[in-house]
Amino acid sequence: MQLNLFSVPVFIGNINSKKLKFTNQKTQSSFASDIKTSIETGEKNLKEESAQYLVDSIVKLLEEKFKSPFKITLTSIWQNIYKKNDFQEKHIHIGSHFSFIIYDKIDTPKTLFFNPAYYLIESFYKESDGFKQGDICDTNFMPPCREGQIIVFPSFLEHMVRKTSNAVTISGNINFKFI
Repeated sequence: MQLNLFSVPVFIGNINSKKLKFTNQKTQSSFASDIKTSIETGEKNLKEESAQYLVDSIVKLLEEKFKSPFKITLTSIWQNIYKKNDFQEKHIHIGSHFSFIIYDKIDTPKTLFFNPAYYLIESFYKESDGFKQGDICDTNFMPPCREGQIIVFPSFLEHMVRKTSNAVTISGNINFKFI
């Protein structure tokens, strides 16, 4: 018998990013990779009806996993604009329970998620010992998302964006509370 221990839930669904109307469209270079982004804190960067649409969409996805009543709060949201060969380094989202990425304009998503035990796995099981990724457990995952989809994931999940061009994503953070 095989059991998969310590799985990390990730939720993928459809979303109409055209319904998300931002109050601030200004971007500036940010992060170590210098991509253009519009980081703003809180729901104030989205019009009220847009924020409600986003929250309702995320709640619908999370209801697959959490059956008890809960409430989510949008704590931050921003747009990332990727020009030619832009990328984003490995990172997590501190101070929130879940994070999300909306693929507004993409050809192929380049988001790569890493197993929380990535460094431990890599240090013990090397290909030179005959192990291949997936023999013990996968060390990374590239979601099969497409334009017009959202992925919601625990904020502790380390991820990055490989080099990409002419893409726009909308990212943000939420907090979660059972009621």
